[in-house]
Order: sequence, then structure tokens, then C-alpha cells
Amino acid sequence: MTDFPEIHVWHSKPLDVHVWSDHPEINRVVDQVYDGLSDDGRLQISGKSNNAGKASGKVLLKVLLVDLYVAWKTDPILCIGVARGHEAYKVNSRYNALHISSRIKHIIDALRVNGVIDYKGGSYNREDSGRGSHTSRIRAAHELREMFSLLDVELYELDLHHKRECIVLNNIDVDEDGEPIKAKSGTKKSKPIEYQDTPATEQMRADLTAYNDLLKETYIDIPSLEEPHITRTKSDGQVQFVPINQTNKFVRRVFSRGQWDLNGRYYGGWWQQVSKDLRKQITINNKPTVEVDYKGLHVAILSAQKGIQDDPNDRYNLGSQILPQFDLEEQRAIVKLLVLTAINAETEDSAFSAFRNDQPTGSPQKKLTNDELSLLLAAFIDKHPHLSDDLCSDQGIRLMNIDSHITTEVLKASTELKVPILSVHDSYIISVFDVALLLELMREATIKVVGSSLAMEQEALSYEDIVNNKAPGRVVGQDTFIDLYNETATINDKTTQYEERLLRFIQYRDTKYEDTYWLPPPSNHY
Repeated sequence: MTDFPEIHVWHSKPLDVHVWSDHPEINRVVDQVYDGLSDDGRLQISGKSNNAGKASGKVLLKVLLVDLYVAWKTDPILCIGVARGHEAYKVNSRYNALHISSRIKHIIDALRVNGVIDYKGGSYNREDSGRGSHTSRIRAAHELREMFSLLDVELYELDLHHKRECIVLNNIDVDEDGEPIKAKSGTKKSKPIEYQDTPATEQMRADLTAYNDLLKETYIDIPSLEEPHITRTKSDGQVQFVPINQTNKFVRRVFSRGQWDLNGRYYGGWWQQVSKDLRKQITINNKPTVEVDYKGLHVAILSAQKGIQDDPNDRYNLGSQILPQFDLEEQRAIVKLLVLTAINAETEDSAFSAFRNDQPTGSPQKKLTNDELSLLLAAFIDKHPHLSDDLCSDQGIRLMNIDSHITTEVLKASTELKVPILSVHDSYIISVFDVALLLELMREATIKVVGSSLAMEQEALSYEDIVNNKAPGRVVGQDTFIDLYNETATINDKTTQYEERLLRFIQYRDTKYEDTYWLPPPSNHY
């Protein structure tokens, strides 16, 4: 047996209770594991539950084994965080469609005793408000890894979002990924709450299900990656492992504070969890992409609601130097972030504190006092008096709801056309060959939602820009056109691993489906 590293508790993902598969090879592993358990272990799993509506032991076993396979397939040393408390498993919840109960911890214990999984217990730090606490961790042990290595099953052949609710109502706010906010102790402060369906929620679910179905058929990747995953540091300092694959594409809408008119943004696709530089490398169906966004969307919405259309290029330029330690360009950047922070804050003091928290340690911006920031905010209000009532009044959560309706219009129209668009809240990623369509959909969406067309911008050229001679500083002749086309519409830095991932996905679609919207009829694509 080769040495295998010990469980690293922070290299983990949470247990997913919405994984399922009826794949014959998966069923074989489930049976093999069950048959290999001791008599007590099998009794622990096959014993009847006294609680109606809860999943059987066999269902719990399969959920655990499928999720362990997902972790192993993603990264062999990736472990799974599992809660041991009863409160973590609410059986009759719309957010737990497989009715997973706290009995799952007894299944985990049976697998642990029989050597099927590696295990590390949870830990709670009582001395530092719980900082560094974590749930228990599990991972496939050697024998189970050997079984997994014999499987020829890609993750997209599994149902990793089985009956998962895509319309989520939260009791308070969520983080940048739409996940429940956690206290310093690690306990969840925010959680999904139950609700009764209405025609509106049913329509939202139908629209989003259609969009998720389109994404299932769509190949989205970063060609420069040899291994399809990255790690990133979130705003709360936690290091997150992000799979860049064809299963981490499920999108949901998350509403906040128990109200349908607050938040409602689209969360979940891995493209929202990578840096802007990596987003530039995203391909959709093996085509390069362009990201288009609205210029200062929330400020633009507030102005449009008052019948004012300001110049987005001049919005944060105060016209004079307010603070002598910064030049006008530096001051403009400070004012922009300060205003966007103030839109989300409830008070000036909280806005100023949040602004400083976002600045690098030791930077001049982090040392700005409340009085200095107040001078900048007052100068901005002098220039835009119509926004005075909207700053430091908790408008962000309401504006997020408005921009979610804009995104709904864009995604619904593109889904009907079978043209995949990836949402990053106020910006959208699309193939370089379809940018003109996206610009039109964005224009129509803002006219419908806020009553006027809002300014948009893109950093990279589209195919239409080349054809229509809209490359700044470049005169498009035959040679230049070829150069521009190669720069814009071809994929650079493809790894061999990317090519292999793409080919496997195409072969899977050819084998399992009669039609895939972006592929010709099943044949020799490669």
C-alpha cells in the first residue's frame, strides 16, 4: 500500500445530500461495500427506521458512497465535512429532497469501524469564539479507493443535483457565493427557510430549471488548466477548493431576509468563484468568450429610477482634489468603492468601516479617517444630489433584487435561443461570436425592468467588432483581420488535459443522447 497523506481538514467540501446514481457500476460498488461489512455493520444499515418519511439505510449508504466518489474523482485527497448534530438534517424540508436524516452518522460509524472510510473527528475552539472549529471529516480509505479506481464513470454521468431546490429563501443575508453567512464560531447565522409555492415561485423554478438543463448540455472549462480545479481565498479569509468541471454548474436563485423582493440573485456556477483573469480564459463549447457588464449598475439604476441618466465615465470624478495625499485618479478609485460600499451600508460609520476593511494592510487608503471619507462622500453627493437619500440607507439588497430581474430577462431569452450565457451578477460571459446578441438582450432587459437602456462595456473584442472594423487603433486589412481573429476568436494555451476532458464529454453526449444543441449528429467529432 502506498503512503497516503493524512486528512487535511481544510481541504474539504461539505457533505452533499443531493447526489444520486443508478449507474450499474455505482450500484456494484454499493453492493460490494455492503456485502463486505460485518454482521453488525449490515444490521446498522439495513435495520428499519421508526420514523416515517426518512430515507432508508441503503439510500443513506448510496448517498455517502456517491459523494465519496465525487470527492475522490475531484481530488483523491479531498475530504468531506459531515455534521454530527441532529439539527443539521431536516427530513421534511424542500432543501433535503432525499429525506436524509441524522441516521446518516450511524452509517458513517459503520463504515469507519469496517475500515471503508478514513475519519477525523470534529473540533470546537472554545477560547477564540470558535475560530478554527470544524465538523468531522471523512474520506475513502484504501480499499474503497481501489474500488473507485476500477470505475469508468465521469461525474457528469451521475445525478449530482437530484431534486435540488433551485429557488432558495433565506432568513437573513448570504455571502458572495449565496451561502449562509457564518458567525466567527463557524455556526451558520443564516439558513434557508421553508415557504409555500405560488405561481411566481413555480414560474421562477421552471425558468431556472430550463436554464440549468441547458448548462448540463454545455461544455464550460478553462483550457489552460491541467487539473480541473483551483483554490481561492474568500473575503472571510477561508481557503476554498473550487472544482472547474461539468458538474459544478448548477445555478440557484437566493432571496434574503425572508422576502421575495430582496436579493434574488443567481448563484452557484464555478465561473462566479474564479478571478477576473481566469474568467477571461473561460471557453463555452470550445469557443473563447467575452465578458460584458453594466457600468456602475446600482448607481445607474438609482439614477434611472429618478429619471436621470448621468455619464458613467465621469460619475466618480469629483473635478477637484479633495484629499492632498491622493491624485485625481487615485481619488476617483477611492470614491467609486466608497459609494458602492455606502449603497450597501445602513449608516455612514458602517460604510467607512467596511471600506477600510476592503483595503490592503498598510495602504494609505486603509488609514483614511471617518472625517476624510465623509469629505469625499459629501463631495460626491454635491455632484449627484439625487442620490443623497440612497447612500447609507441599506439600498444594496433591494438593488440586488432589481438586477436579478434584469438577469432573469437575459437568461430566459438566451435559454429559449439555446445560446448559453453565464451570469456574474451584473456582468455576463458569452461566446465571442454571440456578443451582439448579448448586448441586445441586456439593452432590452434594462428597458423592461428599469425603464431605460443602461451603459454597458466589454474589455475584449468580439468577432463582430473585428468584422465591423471596431478595433481601436487597428485598421483592419487582410493581414490585420487574420491577426485580430487569431487574438480574439481562437483558443490559446490549450492543455492536453483540456482536450481530453472535452473529448470525453463529447463522447458521453454522443453515446447517451440523440441530440446536443451545439454538436452535429453523433459522429466522429474528433
